[in-house]
Amino acid sequence: METSDYSTKKKKVGIPRALHFYRYFPFWKKLLEELDVELILSPPTNKKIVEEGVTHGFGELCIPVKIYYGQVLKLVQDHPDLDYIFVPRYVAEVKEAYFCPKFISLPDIIKILPEVPKILNFEVNVKEFPIATSAIELGKELGRTQNQSLNAYREAQKYFDEYHKFLREGAPVNHALRLVERNRPFTLPKKKHKGDLKFLLLGHGYNIFDTFINLDFQKKLHDQGVEVLTIENLPESIFKVPVIINKRLRNYWRHEEEILAAIRYFLTKGRDEIDGVIFLISFACGPDSLISELIMRDMKVVGLPFLEITMDEHSGEAGMITRIEAFVEMARRKKKKLELDSKKTSAVKTL
Repeated sequence: METSDYSTKKKKVGIPRALHFYRYFPFWKKLLEELDVELILSPPTNKKIVEEGVTHGFGELCIPVKIYYGQVLKLVQDHPDLDYIFVPRYVAEVKEAYFCPKFISLPDIIKILPEVPKILNFEVNVKEFPIATSAIELGKELGRTQNQSLNAYREAQKYFDEYHKFLREGAPVNHALRLVERNRPFTLPKKKHKGDLKFLLLGHGYNIFDTFINLDFQKKLHDQGVEVLTIENLPESIFKVPVIINKRLRNYWRHEEEILAAIRYFLTKGRDEIDGVIFLISFACGPDSLISELIMRDMKVVGLPFLEITMDEHSGEAGMITRIEAFVEMARRKKKKLELDSKKTSAVKTL
């Protein structure tokens, strides 16, 4: 009996280290490995990858999408024997909101890049069909049965749930992703950064956790004595109730909905848990620009220090450090003043 090529050789699937990688990689990795493929990851973002992506991306694109172009081209260059590039299409993960159109059209756009192998698609659109249906289609493309595909999906979802639990226990996302990539168990880092200030760092995963394009932003905060919290570390319950901006206006975008839900918590129950908010956004990101204005107004009402930093391929180290230092110093003075005022109030009450 003739042995099929599938049984003798694993399919090689490349995953670009960009965009949704920083959010869904643990799920993708488990799903694809359960479907018995060999995964090839592109390297962390570097100057050459950014330059290549900018060359192929038109001006109106945000820098994260340009980086994605560069990461795909790097995979193709380094691994010409790839059978597929994994480019999932995320349309809607919940029935109330959509992803950015640039993500929805991603598989179609990537096809036009030079020498790209076959696109392995995985569409998430719960408005139209369950995610399990996409897993079955993905498995079919890779020569797997429906039962094998459904088992792979269940194992991937279970692992992804464990990953989220680990993040809610306080694990930094970059640390957790390294453990996933190296097939290591979920263990918290031995040294947890402590500081006299705690900031909520807002933004999409590809802005916050790509340390090249954000110039290692979290390390800069740590160096200034700041403990960093991201929305991935917050309790799941915070995101259960939709954000209603006013009677006529509700948020349309999935990522922005999560950011607004986190802000809602820190405007109310969690008001005293942080000393400031920083929002990292990409130049030319329309949805982020809109909600940034809303967040800034809310921060003024409750008196929480707020800083918006816009990034692109031209962002400079010196200017960013200056802004961080000034913001941290302002937040530190404000905190000391509040503590002093509180002590004075307590002293008056005891008289």
